[in-house]
Amino acid sequence: MRAAHIISAVLTSICLVAVAKADAQIIGGIAIGQSRQGEGASDQPYLGPPFGGTSVAMLGMVDVALATHLTIGGEGSLAGTISGTQWQRPSFGASNDFISAHRDGVFSGVVKFWTPDGEPVRAAVAVGAGVSQRHTVRTGATRSTFPPFTSTPFSDTLSDVVLTYTLGVDIVVRVTDRVGALASGRLHRLKDDDRRPDGVVNRGVSSTIYRYGGGLQIRF
Repeated sequence: MRAAHIISAVLTSICLVAVAKADAQIIGGIAIGQSRQGEGASDQPYLGPPFGGTSVAMLGMVDVALATHLTIGGEGSLAGTISGTQWQRPSFGASNDFISAHRDGVFSGVVKFWTPDGEPVRAAVAVGAGVSQRHTVRTGATRSTFPPFTSTPFSDTLSDVVLTYTLGVDIVVRVTDRVGALASGRLHRLKDDDRRPDGVVNRGVSSTIYRYGGGLQIRF
């Protein structure tokens, strides 16, 4: 809860700065590309194997120029579902065999430090913090491991919000005074380490996400 309060305060501050700088330039951008997420930890015989994968990603951003070399804003980093086959031991004499479908949506407040304005190519380092919505759906069957062998449908949904740190880079190639070609990359580090409070692995998917893509930047 404390982390959520901190993030709320940061996002509120960004909004207040934007209002105070009503005459400042607003910059919007969107990039479409790929999200890469590695395997998490294995916790067999309780949960395993771990899984990861790649999916389509989209990054949307809105920034306010506070100075020539400095912008502040917010962004959303979304991606499609990755999936893997897993099994779990819920109790002695039973196992859950299922497919896990997982996605992470990241929402951050970001500060960017830019190279000099007026050049045909500009680059920025982005540093930020926010929250991630983690969502996993499991569908499969619960089976007995001793006679009489039985099988019943199994389904489970895991959904939570965790603190996230973001580091990234933007490169903009000017096309016109207001439009530029945008290349963006982001590293998101989720601060749950994919562990429940008791230390048991929660999903088996990494808490580190790499996303990158290309698109457009527009100055309003």
